[in-house]
Amino acid sequence: MHKKALIVAVAAALAVPAAFAKGDSDSSVELYGKVYPELVFPSGSGATAAGSAVSTIAGTPSGTDSIVKRTEMSSSNTRFGIRGHEKLGRSLQAIFQLETAFAVDSNNTKFAQRNSFVGLADKGWGTIKFGRMDTPFKKTGDHLSFLGVSSGNFVSTSSLLRKTGFGTNSASSFHLRRQNAVQYESPNWGGIKLALQYSTDETKTATRDPHVISAGLAWARGPWYAGLAFEQHWDLFGGSRNVHSNQSNFGDQHVNSKDKAVQGTIKYKFGVHTLEADYITKKYDENASTAGRFSSYKNNAWLLNWNARWSKSWATQIYYLHADKGSCSLVDAVCSTDGLDGTTIALGGAYYFSKKTYLFFLASWLKNGSSARFNNSDLQDPSVGEDIRQYAVGLSTAF
Repeated sequence: MHKKALIVAVAAALAVPAAFAKGDSDSSVELYGKVYPELVFPSGSGATAAGSAVSTIAGTPSGTDSIVKRTEMSSSNTRFGIRGHEKLGRSLQAIFQLETAFAVDSNNTKFAQRNSFVGLADKGWGTIKFGRMDTPFKKTGDHLSFLGVSSGNFVSTSSLLRKTGFGTNSASSFHLRRQNAVQYESPNWGGIKLALQYSTDETKTATRDPHVISAGLAWARGPWYAGLAFEQHWDLFGGSRNVHSNQSNFGDQHVNSKDKAVQGTIKYKFGVHTLEADYITKKYDENASTAGRFSSYKNNAWLLNWNARWSKSWATQIYYLHADKGSCSLVDAVCSTDGLDGTTIALGGAYYFSKKTYLFFLASWLKNGSSARFNNSDLQDPSVGEDIRQYAVGLSTAF
């Protein structure tokens, strides 16, 4: 009896997704996901010696390497999702998506913390969404995924391309998923698509209003892709939340911040090769008036990326990424950015068993300037000036 009951229960569980996926002629629900755990082997070296002269806004050097050489297991942004639509007449549809990142190597998953939204989509007018979503800036630039596993991985370019090299607070990042967001996506106008997003932190006060506007314009035709993205942050304090506490304006309610970034991307595919180039400029401004406080920081970064799909079974990828030291200012004080530069070289290969399942091999060398703390490690933070080397092997499958 127990065996029969178990068989019935399993059969019912397998039938539920099929029933939901089928729905009726006017609606459908789909289950999807991707799993890509990996074994990671990190190490660090070259931390700037204690007492060394560093950038005015950099952390204090310790002279001790913080990245422990060990074996780690990471599941990157392994995810599971539910999405669907309902036809509302003519070309209008109601759409929804609930996407969850889950740690396949541990048990600390939270439901629907990735891109999750509800919206309306029309072929002629475009799509509007409400919920939690990647910004158009994040999706428009840096378009060539690293072997399909760069999201949340140490080979992701965002750690240098879209952040600052001082401090570790994510407020300086232009590689975001924003909550409390409304987004419009245009239909395809002859290869041109536009996306606009507004989001708020819902923490407005009498003097501050933390919110973000993000925009992306993309064009694709044949082997070519080009993208231009813009994003601006009000009162997120990407500068002050990463400098020394005595330089920070974050606790001063009379100070506001306005951080912005512009990124251009061009990609070209020929034969088995795909090449991409990106250039980004970022600026963090605060209207401080107290002597010694943070006023501004600006830097640029660029990326060259090459993917080659040599056969149905083999693919390789390599990129070179550099962020310059930039320039900074403090109120009525000298500000130096010496040593805030950083460089990353990453390479990898993949062996495909099928279109959805493959083994991958990754390596990355992140070289921090003497004052920088760029970080692409998932579980550890480097010391000032510490370089990071990481190697990994993993398995990816999608459904």
